[in-house]
Parts: sequence; structure tokens; C-alpha cells
Amino acid sequence: MVSQANRVQQCRKLVVLFTFVVSLTLTAHAAVLGVGGTAPPTALTPAASSSILASITGTIVTPTFTTDYTTWVKSDPTNNFCSGCLDFVYQFTNLGPHPNQRFSMSSFSGFMVDAGTNPFGVHDPNTVSRSMTLGGDVVSFNFNTFGNDIVPGETTVQLVIMTNALHFEPGFLSAQNGTAGSGAAFQPSVIPEPTSLMLMGTGVLALSGLVRKAMRG
Repeated sequence: MVSQANRVQQCRKLVVLFTFVVSLTLTAHAAVLGVGGTAPPTALTPAASSSILASITGTIVTPTFTTDYTTWVKSDPTNNFCSGCLDFVYQFTNLGPHPNQRFSMSSFSGFMVDAGTNPFGVHDPNTVSRSMTLGGDVVSFNFNTFGNDIVPGETTVQLVIMTNALHFEPGFLSAQNGTAGSGAAFQPSVIPEPTSLMLMGTGVLALSGLVRKAMRG
């Protein structure tokens, strides 16, 4: 009876250990911008060896400003969430006549997000934020405090959103002050991540073997 109880206890410990290891694997070295969260930007620099998977160049026109932009999707070997996970990178040039105060991108619902700038410390947003609605679908770079606007003729540093996504699809971005305009961009795809599924599947097989071994004594 004592031996059987010990084996059951060992199995429980193995299950707890496996759950802990998987959670560490998925979140190690990542600063997560949670749903509804607001934080200072971090320094995020995609690796020089990142593969550019797609890009779009466009122009946003509103009654108060015109803004050019370019956005890229990069497969980044140094991404904070996993090697090869996707970075969504944006750069805007305000053509005036009014300043830009905020740039927003969607939709990131259901994905882990870290948002920052490259280079860092040149003209950073005051904060980065993630919406509370629809699972945190909108990520914003906010230049709207203490005269930190992007003035006419100024180009932003690269605004970087690192994610745990491995796939992407068409999305949207916007530039704002008193008015807002939108343009075509990219967003992470809802296709399940094969790497994570494979990792968990391998772990489950290994755990099953350890449980069988423990139960056999």
C-alpha cells in the first residue's frame, strides 16, 4: 500500500514539473504586454538576419494630416518569444500639416505581444498600450503627452511588435490626432503554432513513458 502511494505521488510530481517546464518554454525572455495594459516602450531590435516575409508601403490621408508608412513582417531568430516567431515592424512619416499623436495596429487578439522601438531612446512614444476589447486586439504607440508629437516632416523610429505567431494575414493600421485614418497592414494569423503543438506532444509522450515506469516501480 505504501509503495503504491509513493508511485502515485511521483506521478503527480512529474505532471507538475512538466506543466512548469512548458510554461517556461513559451514565456522565457519575453516581456508580455497584457490585455488592457499600458507600459513604457522597450528596446526591441529585430536581428539583422531576420527574413522579411512581406511588406506594404502606403499613405494615410485625413482632413488634418497626410502620413506615409511602410510595414514589414519579419521572421526573427532573436524574437523574445521563440526563434523564428514574427515581428511586425512599422515606420511612419508625417507630411502635415498637423502632428501625429498615436499609431495603432490590429488585430493581435489571442497572441502574446511585446512592443517597443528600434532604435531606442531617439524619439520614443510615451507609452505603448493594448486594448481591453476583443482580447487585446489593438496595440497603440502613444506620442500624445508633453509635446511628444510626431511633427510634420518627421519620420518615426521603427515601431516593433514582437509576437509568438508563426503565421500572418492581412490587417490594418491607423495614424491619429484629432482625426484618424487607416491603411492596409498585416496581423498575426489564428493558424495554430505547429512548433508549440509539437513541443507539447513530445512532452506528453515523454511524460507518459515516465508515468508508466513509475507505476511499474
